[in-house]
Amino acid sequence: MQIRRSYIWALLIAGGVTAWMVSGQFASSPNEAEQTDTAAEAASPSNESDVKQLTINALRVSNNQTPLQVRASGVTRTAFDVEIINRRKAFVANIPVSEGRWVKKGDVLIELAKGTLEADIAASRADRQAALAAYEDAKKRFSADGTLAAQLNAAESELASIKATYKANEALAERGLQTQLSLTAQRAQLAAAETRLFELQSLSQEKELSASYSALKGVDARLAMLQEQLSFTTITAPQDGWLETIAVEVGEFAGENAMVAHLLGLQELVLDVPVPQARINDISLGDTAQIDLIGQGQTSGVVSKIAATANSATRTFTVEVTLDNQDGALRAGMSAEASITIGSVDAFEISPAHLNVNEDGQLTAKIVSADDKVQTVAVELVRTSGNSAFISGLADDTIVLAAGQAFLSEGESVRYQLQEGDEGNS
Repeated sequence: MQIRRSYIWALLIAGGVTAWMVSGQFASSPNEAEQTDTAAEAASPSNESDVKQLTINALRVSNNQTPLQVRASGVTRTAFDVEIINRRKAFVANIPVSEGRWVKKGDVLIELAKGTLEADIAASRADRQAALAAYEDAKKRFSADGTLAAQLNAAESELASIKATYKANEALAERGLQTQLSLTAQRAQLAAAETRLFELQSLSQEKELSASYSALKGVDARLAMLQEQLSFTTITAPQDGWLETIAVEVGEFAGENAMVAHLLGLQELVLDVPVPQARINDISLGDTAQIDLIGQGQTSGVVSKIAATANSATRTFTVEVTLDNQDGALRAGMSAEASITIGSVDAFEISPAHLNVNEDGQLTAKIVSADDKVQTVAVELVRTSGNSAFISGLADDTIVLAAGQAFLSEGESVRYQLQEGDEGNS
């Protein structure tokens, strides 16, 4: 069998190429081999070289006085919540105000029908005038120159005159010059005069004055009751507040002790927040608090009351924070968070992403030691605000590692670059 010439040339060319490649692999010069090793070595640097070439962002610590705060969440409520009660049975005559508005103390809310009260008061005033006159007359009777003294003098004189006449007639009767019938009549006159004098002498000044004074005070009591009932026909606002509802209508009969209006104290709101027992002693009356109202922004308040007993279920103490709401912008029942300032401490602001937590749950930061090594130190979280954390435990001018610190371990050499225009080490 004869092989084609083209196949033979193809095999010869393939063999030549293979021989050339093999000869080039083994015939490399020493310089070329050294260059290859150097390139490979550069492509696989040691760990120490890697760290030296990796530049970490860092911050220079500058502590500032930072408020130390206790945080707790709660719900706002009104300073007072009053249900206004009707104190007299009567028809509703007029309602001069509308609900859902501010009212001042003393503003008329509801007017009731007066009925016969005004006529009854007029009659009682007349009765009082009569009772007062009787009392004044009793006082005059028992005065030194009063009518009782005159009556006593007259009765004594009359008795003396009748007694003298009787004795004279008695002597005449013994001589037969006076009849026994006439003497008996004179004896009766004498007995009547003695009785009259005894009655006047038996009158008690204290008893008479007490009786007339009691009658006067009885009229005064009835007059006061009627005037009080008249005042009940005008229902007024007991204090400044928000008139939430009016529960009656004109022409409706309002029963006694029935709720007719609802008044809320919205000028001041109270935020009730639960504080753990471990922090309750840090809070004092008058402490300021920053209030973050969900969807309403921020405001401030003052601690106005601290509970003396804990909630049996949560073991927390309720702290009341009073909020000024003169403009009425806030409402009761709003969720809010209170940050109560209990002091201040030197702290440094940093992003929470630059902090770590160790196995014991301790918050830590990585700093640069004097020999440019990574050092892990414990820090304390003072408070958070937005995307920042305020920590204490780092001295001023300490270099704390920021972005990239998570790739470094304790004791490693570090190359860093200070942010905000500070120059890093080389």
